[in-house]
Amino acid sequence: MKKLAWLAALALVLGSIASPAHAQRQRTDRNRIRADEIATSSATTVYQLIQSKRGMWLMHQSTDMTGTGMGGLLVFFDGAQLDGVDDLRDIPVANVRLVEFLTPHDAEQKLGKYTTVGAIRVLTHDETPAPVPADSAHPAHPR
Repeated sequence: MKKLAWLAALALVLGSIASPAHAQRQRTDRNRIRADEIATSSATTVYQLIQSKRGMWLMHQSTDMTGTGMGGLLVFFDGAQLDGVDDLRDIPVANVRLVEFLTPHDAEQKLGKYTTVGAIRVLTHDETPAPVPADSAHPAHPR
């Protein structure tokens, strides 16, 4: 009976490690470089940061084989589209809060841009919405 309880506990632990929520968090983290990771990096430019932390993102660069101008990796800095990946060499990491790789679907959803490869987005501000003060959540209605 003790052995059965031990096996059940082990299965529970292994199940929580391999859970879809855990896999989703790992996938999300693999597609983002957050402020804490940036702060511990010795990189001085965003390009160096990506190269050292998530080099596989740079492998998504491609020559546009479609002839439509939509085949290459798109690059955005605080919402403005840059010319390409090489522009990341000119952006210092000093004020960067988030660097993320967007899949083609995510790029279209978040940025309204179609690409067959994806996009790199660099932000110097925190994107999480500020909490709403309790008294402004339900404004009083005039009577």
